[in-house]
Amino acid sequence: MRIATFNVNGIRAAQRRGFEHWLRERDPDVVAVQEMRSRAATIPSGVFGPYHLAYDEGVLAGRNGVAILTRQAPAAVRTWSGTAVLRAPGETHTHTVELGPAPLARGLREFADQRRYIEVDLADAPITVASLYLPKGASPPICRSPGECGRPRTAAPATSGRCAS
Repeated sequence: MRIATFNVNGIRAAQRRGFEHWLRERDPDVVAVQEMRSRAATIPSGVFGPYHLAYDEGVLAGRNGVAILTRQAPAAVRTWSGTAVLRAPGETHTHTVELGPAPLARGLREFADQRRYIEVDLADAPITVASLYLPKGASPPICRSPGECGRPRTAAPATSGRCAS
């Protein structure tokens, strides 16, 4: 079984850059996709070819969104948000399916609406595949000035403007 992961950085832009060609050439059985940055209604028609789509779309336009593509419809789908768009090959509907409440580890509930996690149980193998998008986040204030990164936050500013070794 071939499982691939692809941070598309926007599915419409990825299509222009040859995503469909990559998908045909690599021929994976499962693809975990991050940063779809698209509402379900604006996913380009046919971009996923013969694959089933499980998609947790972001709530902010042009942000987040994770998906998993599978050759067969997944046996089960779970997301932090408890909803997903599920499509068979060729479908273009935008219906969101309620998956039911998912148990979340302490502290994750506040991130559920950011649509950064989806997992599926494959129908044809006893495997669970997850797609997770973890952004690098902002640099801590200590690292926002040249020569400042690495110095402990409680340290006094270096007089030379460079980090002490």
